[in-house]
Amino acid sequence: MKKKQLLFEKSSELNLLDLTYFWVSGVIIYFLLFPFKLDSIIEVFIPITLVFSLVIFYSFFLSKLFKNPKGFAYLLFFSISIFSFFGLTETLTGKASYFTSSYLYGLSFYTLSLAYWIYSHKDLKIIDTLKFSNPILLSTGPIVILLKSLRHKSLSSRLNYFLPFLMVGIFFFQILSVPLTSTFFLIEKTDVVSSVVFGVIFELFVYTNFCGLSLILYGILGILGYKIPLNFQQPFSSNNLIEFWRGWHITLSRVLKILFYDETRKYLPASGSLFFVFFASSMWHGVSLNFFIWGVFHTITFIFTIFLLKHKQALVSSILMFFGIIFGRIIFADNDINRLFEKFKFNFKDFEVFETLSNQPSAVLLSIFLSISLVAFEFCFKRKKFMIKKNYKFLRSPSALLCIALIFILFVSDFGDSFAIYGQR
Repeated sequence: MKKKQLLFEKSSELNLLDLTYFWVSGVIIYFLLFPFKLDSIIEVFIPITLVFSLVIFYSFFLSKLFKNPKGFAYLLFFSISIFSFFGLTETLTGKASYFTSSYLYGLSFYTLSLAYWIYSHKDLKIIDTLKFSNPILLSTGPIVILLKSLRHKSLSSRLNYFLPFLMVGIFFFQILSVPLTSTFFLIEKTDVVSSVVFGVIFELFVYTNFCGLSLILYGILGILGYKIPLNFQQPFSSNNLIEFWRGWHITLSRVLKILFYDETRKYLPASGSLFFVFFASSMWHGVSLNFFIWGVFHTITFIFTIFLLKHKQALVSSILMFFGIIFGRIIFADNDINRLFEKFKFNFKDFEVFETLSNQPSAVLLSIFLSISLVAFEFCFKRKKFMIKKNYKFLRSPSALLCIALIFILFVSDFGDSFAIYGQR
């Protein structure tokens, strides 16, 4: 196994032919996964046109006019916030997020990729346009902070390594994530029990949806011969909230660290830099009051976690991690601020929500059970050898893949809504 993993740690830079094949492959996958419509042509060709224009503008004008054009990187980062403020894109609450125009497709991802590369003073070439504007990556990420060619490896070796990731991703998305959308009506309930139950289920949904799609793309592109970042690394195999965020949406975390934490740390204490990180993250998800509250809340819990770890309170920091995840997801999901403040009153009503859930279809109940079991397994066995690398090895073993295949065959259905929570913008 170690030899097989090392095989894919060695990869090469991409030339024009590689990048062309990468972009065309992304277009084909995009049309296979999403229903074809007239707007699909716009969603494919507008991003590459805009990215090309931005690369030309930066490479032949801005980089020569200014020695350190960091301001342009920050403008690119917050461009999605500007569009969100004017109502041109919806906020990323975890439900399907749309744009008012197909011309804005993928804006949040390709501007973020460009911001990272410009800030990091990486050499931008015109052919990099094909790297940042791949339509399938613009549908859900990850952010292009790494892209290497594996096409020199044999197809059989790529299939052997990446096909299990694809299978696990499909299982996450189709069996675990999709049925959970039928529980979204719980967001309307404001009593404390219902709010907590919704927070737990919605966290499971966001994880299995976003991670599942990330694993699907990681597997597909790996088979085609391209190494992209593994955007999730078993975040629930964590001891505390700090470790959790290191394994969640890794490419965004990397960009936030470079652009905001490392930069502001030159002038501010760690607590101040952390506030800027979570503020920037909240604005990237959408300009709304609930996201600002979400950013402040996670800044406080992050700082408190550091305090607990300094005083060797590992158990308390683990408890705080789950509290922060669930309560944070309640805030994250609800941009109806009046309803959110009603939830903050923590009024106890009854336990009716459990009866409501028991009446849900069996596919939903199975999804809840399997998702909770998955998270519990990640957390309880995090110190075991098969968990250490945090690359879902425990799900990629032959026995686990056989169980996944059997569950898929027996329980797959079209129940629920299928969409990418980080897609459409």
